[in-house]
Amino acid sequence: MSSLLALLLVPVTGSIVAAIIQRYRLAERLVSFSTFVVTLLFLIDIRVGDAFTWSLGFLGKNIEMGLQITPLSIFMLYMTIAFGVLLTFFDLTERSKMKSFLLLLTLAASNWIFMATDFLSFFFAWELMGWASILAIFGGRRTAESRHGALYYAMMSIGGSYSMLIGIFLLSNLTGSFSIQQNVSYLVSIMTVHPWWVLGIVSMFFVAFMVKSGIFPFHTWVPYTYGESPDGFVPYLSSVMSKYGIYGFLIFLPLTLSLRNVPGVLGLPWPNYTLVWFGSITAVVGSVLAFMQDDVKKLFAYSSFSNLGFILAAIALFTPIGLTAGLFHAFNHLLFNGAIFITVVAVISKVGITRMSEMGGLWQKMPLTFLTFFVGIASAAGIPPFAGFGSKWMIFQAMISHGLIFATVLLFFASIASFLYLMRAFHAIFLGQLSHKYDNVKEISAIGKITEVFLIGALIFFGIFPGFILDPINSIVGSFGLKPLPTSGYEYINGFFSSVNMVSIFIVVIVAFIFGFLLFAVSAKHKKVPQEDNYTAGQIPKDWNLTPEMYQFSYDFYEPMDKEIAPFLKIKIDGFFKGFGDSVEYLGSSIKEIFTGNVQIYTYLAIGGLVIFVIAGWIVW
Repeated sequence: MSSLLALLLVPVTGSIVAAIIQRYRLAERLVSFSTFVVTLLFLIDIRVGDAFTWSLGFLGKNIEMGLQITPLSIFMLYMTIAFGVLLTFFDLTERSKMKSFLLLLTLAASNWIFMATDFLSFFFAWELMGWASILAIFGGRRTAESRHGALYYAMMSIGGSYSMLIGIFLLSNLTGSFSIQQNVSYLVSIMTVHPWWVLGIVSMFFVAFMVKSGIFPFHTWVPYTYGESPDGFVPYLSSVMSKYGIYGFLIFLPLTLSLRNVPGVLGLPWPNYTLVWFGSITAVVGSVLAFMQDDVKKLFAYSSFSNLGFILAAIALFTPIGLTAGLFHAFNHLLFNGAIFITVVAVISKVGITRMSEMGGLWQKMPLTFLTFFVGIASAAGIPPFAGFGSKWMIFQAMISHGLIFATVLLFFASIASFLYLMRAFHAIFLGQLSHKYDNVKEISAIGKITEVFLIGALIFFGIFPGFILDPINSIVGSFGLKPLPTSGYEYINGFFSSVNMVSIFIVVIVAFIFGFLLFAVSAKHKKVPQEDNYTAGQIPKDWNLTPEMYQFSYDFYEPMDKEIAPFLKIKIDGFFKGFGDSVEYLGSSIKEIFTGNVQIYTYLAIGGLVIFVIAGWIVW
């Protein structure tokens, strides 16, 4: 059996077994973990250039279909499968309602998407991934809310899928083929002659990719879905599945290389320039909305698609540094977002709530989870020497190299805002006074601790030695016909203007930390007092109608800034989609009234339809 085919059959087989034994939770999770491990073992045996093909009869044609490994696809496969191994290992002792057989179906679909050589396979895998994930979302903590989140996600996904399907058939009618490579080559050949026609077709695909990655203005499903999904599924949904759209963009972005001589903006073809702004606006919108959240899952849902905006803005440049920075940040986002969501899941499993203002002081009960969360948010904020700093540093250099000052300012603003909302989560969940209702909270299991230690190590290792991930990224850049960035060693990050030595930065940070710790140790002793002893400056809390929950300093966190931002958020994008949905529902109800059961009406409709077909030329007498 081909190892490529095994990447599809092993997850499908595991999914069937998991579905059969799903009543036995531990056995089901062992099957899920084992399936990811076996899939990873098959992947290790695969090399760039491996292929597997077959033929299929479709619409009277013999269609060549197949699987192939490219530098980009193997990069995405390793991220997807390796993270799945980690997540299913962590989930062995958790109480999430995640259905393992649906997660394994999603894995099979993911592998197929990254290896597909034709648009029929790509679309079928895309739909399998979409429906498996939609069904998985139904298992959230709150049944009604998770159903709403799943249906919202389903409607957005269906709209994106229909858009992609139209693009596929428009393109295949022009080329007579479903081959991805042949169709992209055809678009390159007609780019200078029919640029608007090419843009129209590609836009059909881009809508689907923007929906899947939560790119503005198709981001509205993200907080509902992430916030209500089963806790064990959210890390996979946020860290892995959000990258499918990025992969899709990279199928078509090579087209822009043929537009280098076409007038554009600041040296960029205007389609690239437009995507840069979509990415930049997404980064800002995500950060601002995250800034105002009290629900921890929704906060990091907005954080996640904000980072997808950084990635899109970078890859849209489609220059060596832009593509390198975007893919580097995609990898870093997988790590730090996975660490954050896994620690959030661990906390929620212990306290049973998601509102940060009702938490606090949990570092005393969950010190390792606290440390993992800290390293994760430090990486997300781009603080050296953790993973996340290097990719953001490269993104800013890539933007400035094209003179995109305003877009750079937006991304910088999003980065500053991310630091603020990450600090809010850090303080609200782990710092401050520990509520008495959490006196019996304990650290997570040994398996959870192993997972967290691994994530801490990965975030530090790839922060200090980024070259280990930049090497395969350089191979991807070269496969697109671009000149990879120079390499100076595993500890260096090379940018457009300069390079940095991450080992040196690490040493400086460690020295500064030791100095700060010694300063703290020799300073005056501190006395721990109950929070109500100093919260009201000596006043009696009951006189001010204050309750113990309000002592937590994350209560109405950033309230003055929230009031300043609120007026700008009166126009809601999801209001547009709700209005559109109501219009479709009204139209459907109106059409339904036609079907009364009267045969005469059906006859008139059939005759009218036949006349339209004849006039349109679809029926020739």
